[in-house]
Amino acid sequence: MKFWDREKEIGDLKRYLQSEPNAILFVYGPKSSGKSTLLMKVTEELGEVFAVYWYDLREELVSGYESVLEIFFKERGWKENPFAYMRRELERELEKGKRPVIVFDELQRLKGVYMNSPNNQRSLVDELFNFFVRVTKVLHLAHVLVMTSDTFFIEEVYASSALKNTSEYYLVDYFDDETAFKVLINEGLSEEEARYAAEWIGGVPWMMERVLSNGNVREKIEELFIVHKGKLREFLLRCDEYEKVVEVLKGLLEGREVLNRENLKVIEKMAREEILFYDPLRGVIMFQTKLDERAARELIG
Repeated sequence: MKFWDREKEIGDLKRYLQSEPNAILFVYGPKSSGKSTLLMKVTEELGEVFAVYWYDLREELVSGYESVLEIFFKERGWKENPFAYMRRELERELEKGKRPVIVFDELQRLKGVYMNSPNNQRSLVDELFNFFVRVTKVLHLAHVLVMTSDTFFIEEVYASSALKNTSEYYLVDYFDDETAFKVLINEGLSEEEARYAAEWIGGVPWMMERVLSNGNVREKIEELFIVHKGKLREFLLRCDEYEKVVEVLKGLLEGREVLNRENLKVIEKMAREEILFYDPLRGVIMFQTKLDERAARELIG
């Protein structure tokens, strides 16, 4: 994904990494909001003083807890005593004058292992996060950043492991409309094209890239809208709780509060389908993108 300036976010994350390790940082945000791109930029600018352990679960086969251990500790003697081994390695980095940083990208790839496994495997996943707590909050050996767009899963893990009072949240959101407009102008769109794009797609980085790569802005946005409307229509056709889904979507369109115990199940389903997004820091449910909101308005509004 192309990187556009995020001065505030870069400053915030640099300050976090330059402080003493004291809490796991959950870097969350809507899918493709630029979380990984942002953190790569930050670690690149901070330079060689940091020893970065970057685990991208998009590139790994996650089939069970042992596969998780192998992802983290392969070729490092993990079968003997994985957590003790990693602690020694982090201590060696500090002795060499390096600041260790563990980056855990795409946390939601663990969801299948965690939610559908026997209790002993669930406890082992919790053990992994308890280890992260120990190296940050207790030993102050390394910063740990966990990135995900599945914020409901963050809360599931948070409730089951020792994360209370040992972790923080940091939102990497889409650009606001004003910033998106300025970026699109700087990238060569006319004011009319940039205003239309900001109104329809807002500041979703990957959508902005698609629009910029196509000669006809309105045509590309129409294609994107058709895809999002089709996604919502297909979800409505196969969902088991159609009336409840429609109730939630109408509530959002009308600006009503929809997050409650009765609606939680269908909201989680729509979040998994990337129709809705849950911000745990503010306790807010919203449409994933402007196109998802427009699709809902056209289909059920």
